[in-house]
Amino acid sequence: MLHIFNLLSLLVALYGYSTHGFINPIKARDGSDPFMTYYNGQYYLLTTTWSNVQVTSASTIEGLKSATPKIVWTDTNPQRNNQFWAPELHRINGRWYIYYTAGQKVSDFVPTQRTWVLQGGTGDPLAMPFTFMSQVTPPNYNTGMLDATIYNITGKTYYIYASTSGGAMWIAELLSPNKTGPGILLTSPIYSWEKQGWAINEGPVGLTSPKGSHHIIFSASGCNTQYYELGYLKLTPGADPLVAKSWVKNPQPIFTSANGLYGPGHNGFFKSPDGNEDWNVFHANRKVDGGCDGGRQTFVQKVDWNTDDTPNLGQPLAAGTQIDPPSGEKSSISKY
Repeated sequence: MLHIFNLLSLLVALYGYSTHGFINPIKARDGSDPFMTYYNGQYYLLTTTWSNVQVTSASTIEGLKSATPKIVWTDTNPQRNNQFWAPELHRINGRWYIYYTAGQKVSDFVPTQRTWVLQGGTGDPLAMPFTFMSQVTPPNYNTGMLDATIYNITGKTYYIYASTSGGAMWIAELLSPNKTGPGILLTSPIYSWEKQGWAINEGPVGLTSPKGSHHIIFSASGCNTQYYELGYLKLTPGADPLVAKSWVKNPQPIFTSANGLYGPGHNGFFKSPDGNEDWNVFHANRKVDGGCDGGRQTFVQKVDWNTDDTPNLGQPLAAGTQIDPPSGEKSSISKY
């Protein structure tokens, strides 16, 4: 048995495969609205920081805890230098882009929130500076917007976002990294679980099943309540994503408060290093009366799939739970 242990230790030293996994939360402060992606041996984590756009990178999920965030964008323009929310890092045609929400420094700032895009380089996302491109808004849309995401469906890319009025989500075809086609009203709150505290659908993110079905996961109800939770829309196979009736809303939420985590939501999805697993990164409060502020923490756990090809997110696992690493994850000792 000792020889087997020594052999395993040698393999870990030589190849750097992680065996320890990680323990949630990944970020204990300013962990709201998280988004993660994996590229070329590194995880990249973005969260709401309120005053700028930051990216944290590490070769393991556990390593994100001690890695130093890099500020990639600040702004002095009064039209967009307040309340930086929900940044997302996406790769389009071989180049990196960050989509985020920001607005004006006024007392009622929510209606001023708009979505913007930064352009980066083509290799390591942090190797080159990000530069400001423009606001991103459909030509037929002229009110506040937030929580923009990018989703590729059968060869076309779509821009999905939430409205600051009406609690609705919209979808438009993304024609270029900073230009869209007309926006189409996608969904509004209709069920009681979407109307707790506030009636709202927000924080959309795309998720494609291993069998190829398409889903939009979204957050519902007030983020200042324990009833903030995740629901989903499923695209009817072969239907046009720009037709609202093509998307069927699940009548029940699929991710709700449990095990000491309250208001789990505004999540993102990322693939394991080997591309075989889907993982969920989300924020939650540790107190039942937690608010929509920097006290929310970032958590990560694996996604499963039901036999009907719909996502199974399970329940939020309690803080402190030891979680096996995503398949293919390598320890940081393999970097050099």
